Amino acid sequence: MLNVLITQCLNGITIGLIFALVALGLTIVLGLMGVLNFAHGSFYMLGGYITYFVFSSVGNYWLGLLAAVLVCGLVGLLLFATIVRPLTKRSPLEALLALVGVSMIFQQAARTIWGAEPKLLPIPFGNVHFQGLGVDFSYPVYFLVAMAISAVVLAAMSLLFRHTDLGIRCLAAIQDHEIASAMGVNVDRISAIMFMIGMATAGLAGGLAGPMFSVYPNMGIELIGMMFVIAIVGGMGSIGGTVIAATTIAMTKSISSIFISGNVSDILAFTVLLIILLIRPRGIMGIASVMD
Repeated sequence: MLNVLITQCLNGITIGLIFALVALGLTIVLGLMGVLNFAHGSFYMLGGYITYFVFSSVGNYWLGLLAAVLVCGLVGLLLFATIVRPLTKRSPLEALLALVGVSMIFQQAARTIWGAEPKLLPIPFGNVHFQGLGVDFSYPVYFLVAMAISAVVLAAMSLLFRHTDLGIRCLAAIQDHEIASAMGVNVDRISAIMFMIGMATAGLAGGLAGPMFSVYPNMGIELIGMMFVIAIVGGMGSIGGTVIAATTIAMTKSISSIFISGNVSDILAFTVLLIILLIRPRGIMGIASVMD
């Protein structure tokens, strides 16, 4: 039982950090631009498919993961310039409806190009064996590598926001868009950069998740509702809050699945986050003015 519990805890941490990568871009865009980006899950899906395409073509998973980050970042920048920025200036509702349409286009395009059946990516490396202190179990090395990559990227994003001019200006714009603009912050340029970074991290998450869950057209749609919950509960513009919310839901789902069915564990995980939101209406570490 102890072996199973430790394995599920490690799974929860790994999946939670990957969820945080996806939700990070969502919370930045929502806090900075006030846009509910329903196409965000499509970039998670696109990252998985780009990784699969490159791997099936050249046989190198890590090259596919790098390609997923670059392609998703560039496509995100193109989407921002052609749809998000023009429509946001007119009405956030128009941008929302357009992004729903973009999500459907991505989903159907993936189904047309790669088919509806799931694409499987082999899990790199093998298993590492732990023995001692009353435990004896094996765990995939790749899961530990994915955990480390996610943690490093999230730490880098935290440093970006706390110790760079770009990040500080972004946080200022999230806290008060109009005052930041009046103080000389180029909000449009920062929004473009942050949108690109958010889509790139979503693509990275999709590539990392590919060997764990497989890649299929609906993978982004199935995840987007959970990502909105994580983004809001974590707090707009807060990397730490996003990580806490994501790992909370993943750990709750992972550990509770030992004792109850998967559907009930999903209900329990969302219930935990909703309780947190009732206690902290602005989110765990949200900026006060964003949710007022």
